[in-house]
Amino acid sequence: MAENDLSYFHFEQEGSKIELRRGSDFEAAKNLLKHLPMPASQPVAMAPYAAAPAAAPASAAPAPAGETSDAAASSSDEPSGPTVNSPMVGTFYRAPGPDEENFVKVGDTIDESTTVCIIEAMKVMNEIKAERRGVVARVLVEDGKPVQYGQPLFELKA
Repeated sequence: MAENDLSYFHFEQEGSKIELRRGSDFEAAKNLLKHLPMPASQPVAMAPYAAAPAAAPASAAPAPAGETSDAAASSSDEPSGPTVNSPMVGTFYRAPGPDEENFVKVGDTIDESTTVCIIEAMKVMNEIKAERRGVVARVLVEDGKPVQYGQPLFELKA
């Protein structure tokens, strides 16, 4: 794989399946994506995702504090503080697994190396780092929902 500069190989035949992964090219891709300009149509692409969670807080509001309050914190209002943005298109997950604790919650202090979520893209789970310091003020995306490149995921208090 190193000789041919491969990071992922998948082969399936007659009921047999093999998948090979080498290293993590995610950091290189993330650095490349940071330097690309934001597409002009980005706000239009985000509109359906910003509006979708608005209906959830009404039914979740009377629930006790906890994970539901984190979901309620992701209201449809535009972020007023700094944000952690998605470096790719994919599906947003707050925890490493269905029965596991979220990477971060509202009120958690994070820094550049803190893993804040996972974005699944093409069946690959990509851990997303905060890349900035702050305190999580709001979660802006509902767990399991699709996200666009550059879409704000978390709002921070600097």
